[in-house]
Amino acid sequence: MIFVRGCTVAIAVFGACVQGCGPAVHNEAAERARQWFYKHTAMDNDRVSLYRDILDRHPSPLQAGTVFPDWGYGCLSMDNEAEAAHWTPFLEHGLTYFHQTYTQPYSARAEQLISFLFGVAAHQVSDEQWHSLSGLRDGIMRVLADSTFGGEYGRAHDVLDVGGDFALAHMNDLKYILDTWVVPIDDVLNIYKQMGFSVSRWRMTACITRQFYALEAVKRFGRGMFPSYAARAPMLTERINDYYIGGLYAMATSTNSCWHSLIDWFDSRNYTSKCLVRDRSRVLQQHDTPHGEHMPRKSRLEAMNLSKSRIRQIRSSVSAIETDGNLHLHAKRRPSSNIPATNTPTNRQQHTFTVQQSDLQQLDANNAVGDCTSLHLLFPKIKQMYTTSAYSGFGTSIVSGNFGRSNGTSVAISAPYFQPEKYDTRYSGTTSAAGAVFIVDKIDPSYAFSQQNILDADPLVLRPVFEAGAHRPQFPLFGSSMAVIDFNADGIDDLAVGSSGYGQYPDGSMLGRVDIYLGRQGTGLPQTPDFTLTAEQLARYTNARWSQQRIGGFLFGEDVNGDGFKDLVIGAPYNSRFSRDRHLGQVYGYIARSTRPPYGLMGPPDFILDSPAPRAFEWFGFSVRAVPMRSANTTMLLIGAPGHSDTDSTGKLRALVGRIYGFSVLHSQLNVVPEFHGLEFTTEKENTQLGSQIYVWANRTSDMLVLFGSPSEHNTSPSLFGPRQPDTPVPDRGWQAGEVRIVDPSRWTHTQPLTDNTDGMAGLLGTLRGMQSPGHFGRALAASKKELWIGEPFSDLEDGRIYRWRPGTKSPPCFAIPNMSQSRFGHSIKVVPAKSGELVLVTALHDSQFTRFSGSVTVLGGADAI
Repeated sequence: MIFVRGCTVAIAVFGACVQGCGPAVHNEAAERARQWFYKHTAMDNDRVSLYRDILDRHPSPLQAGTVFPDWGYGCLSMDNEAEAAHWTPFLEHGLTYFHQTYTQPYSARAEQLISFLFGVAAHQVSDEQWHSLSGLRDGIMRVLADSTFGGEYGRAHDVLDVGGDFALAHMNDLKYILDTWVVPIDDVLNIYKQMGFSVSRWRMTACITRQFYALEAVKRFGRGMFPSYAARAPMLTERINDYYIGGLYAMATSTNSCWHSLIDWFDSRNYTSKCLVRDRSRVLQQHDTPHGEHMPRKSRLEAMNLSKSRIRQIRSSVSAIETDGNLHLHAKRRPSSNIPATNTPTNRQQHTFTVQQSDLQQLDANNAVGDCTSLHLLFPKIKQMYTTSAYSGFGTSIVSGNFGRSNGTSVAISAPYFQPEKYDTRYSGTTSAAGAVFIVDKIDPSYAFSQQNILDADPLVLRPVFEAGAHRPQFPLFGSSMAVIDFNADGIDDLAVGSSGYGQYPDGSMLGRVDIYLGRQGTGLPQTPDFTLTAEQLARYTNARWSQQRIGGFLFGEDVNGDGFKDLVIGAPYNSRFSRDRHLGQVYGYIARSTRPPYGLMGPPDFILDSPAPRAFEWFGFSVRAVPMRSANTTMLLIGAPGHSDTDSTGKLRALVGRIYGFSVLHSQLNVVPEFHGLEFTTEKENTQLGSQIYVWANRTSDMLVLFGSPSEHNTSPSLFGPRQPDTPVPDRGWQAGEVRIVDPSRWTHTQPLTDNTDGMAGLLGTLRGMQSPGHFGRALAASKKELWIGEPFSDLEDGRIYRWRPGTKSPPCFAIPNMSQSRFGHSIKVVPAKSGELVLVTALHDSQFTRFSGSVTVLGGADAI
């Protein structure tokens, strides 16, 4: 046993460190991959379960391995050695060394090395996506730079690389990250020796210890640092989870696929199936830029601006011991809470609003967090529906319709990452792919409070279906989006389900799929789709073979031509017509008609819409809503482009102001082609992202209203917000508080130019304003006949809450539900008709009551007020 004294050296080099993708981000991606690492069918169960069992029994080397490749950046001149650990040859040499050294049955040391190398592979896959390496022009960091910071990669790196860890600390308590690392240091030094590197033990020990300090700092202090980074870029708050290249889910799914390849590496020494994009292109191997050239020479602890006392606190709590060829790092148990809200004085203001049809009015009123009313007091009957599939995304999309099965309203709830219980084939059907849509006929709550596993609700379970010979991705993201339509115009609702991850590779040029299930009187929806559209088919139909197609994540059921049947509108905000025109976005429309064949391919769209003022990263098609203007025999199709940027009078970039375009459709047209005649809505504030949410309140007893939700909008109220560390630099108050604009469509004309609008908003009546940062007030909008419901999922340290507003009232109350810690309650809201009256359904994507981030849907019923 050796007591390591190199820890003091590690502290000495804190000021000259390069940081890659943060240690918490790497651990989160690997943990999600581990949860999904098993087979649903009999094939390969034994092989996969062997390695899953090793990972489960040796989590410490796995978690150390997920961080390890960054060990030498900026630390004691070990940059080249660290860079080598980021690429496939390190794993190949590692596997060669493993087979030379260990034989079955594997010893504990052999299993620890297996777990460590699985972690290294996870790091490599994640970093490639996160940093937009290997030619990945749409990786999250590159897109953040180009969409938000005018192409300045360094600014995006500062925000995302360090802020990503703080986002995770704010998102969850990170309790699954252990206080102990086990690094097979003898084995790692021998792997480097095989590669031709000479690495000293003390240098590696010192630099790895420095990494461990950084992770401890994130766990202890990261939550308080979150505002200083998230305030600069809404993408860090909104899309770190689900962005399709470099988001947490994307890195986890790619890691999971890589680990399946590693099984062949270990079992048969077959290195054919590689993990990295770089390995699929010789051109990329020759011209790729290494990690280190992208990274500023600044340590993570330095960026956190921690006091010397806090650094001493971390150093004094960490011990390092070498035994049996392993380096053991351990931190004494840290404080149980990460900046508890109860110990920090806050004054979180909320909003009030009064509608008057003739003029704009806006009032603010204090409404402390503790003043939120429990939903149990408003709704006498509440039921929570959940799944035990970890990270399932249960509640990602929720829609309702009469699909013909029960002569009543059914609810469809999607879970794009759902996987059945381990090795349980009862609900897997014939596919091992992740993703499910649950169709439930009876959701009315029967008791004051109850909880029900969705699989016990007698649902119809739709799972991904692949044609013979077609590619079968493990994570097609089935249920990324849904829409209720009437595709064949027979008066029975149909269901469109998007799979935004369908494709051979997540970085491929063609990604996504849409399936349509036709409702049938008496039997309801089938378990296999009647119509299908893939990104490749759409590219052929539209003669856009050089385009980048991204479909399936944004589906809308809207009556475009006013014939009473809901048409399918496909938003494709990440589409690029040519490789140089990135993320312009497009919209495709399929009009409901009775002359469609009974099944088959969807065929070419009936119309295609482009932005009237196309700009890179405009994300045209992010939201779509149809507004009937019956007096003019016209439908106004509103299309959101929240990424729209412009410049002010001095030429300074205003990023992400957002814009909404109005396309008019005459009901008398035989061929439906929405036309743009000048109606636009915009703002002048950066990071507003106007067009993120559009909602049409059509069931009111008075005139129709249209609501524009901009959840990332900055609110300039002077009110204080949220808990923070005393020594944390504070951004401007009100960042990402969110707003909802109330608009009267009767004041529009389809030819109304932007210059005639009031503050860029034709028909603007008033504004509802959130006051918590980052509350994301307006993330969800839904209405019953008398009142509007608004979601604020990031409020109260991501517990979430909802608001009820009635026209004419001055103080809309907020409502919350107990035991929903960091659940993001209010992510989406749906009002559904039922026999007992209208029900309000509220999703919480991060609800972890049963398993980590499994999600839940809360059904609220029995309130006389609705």
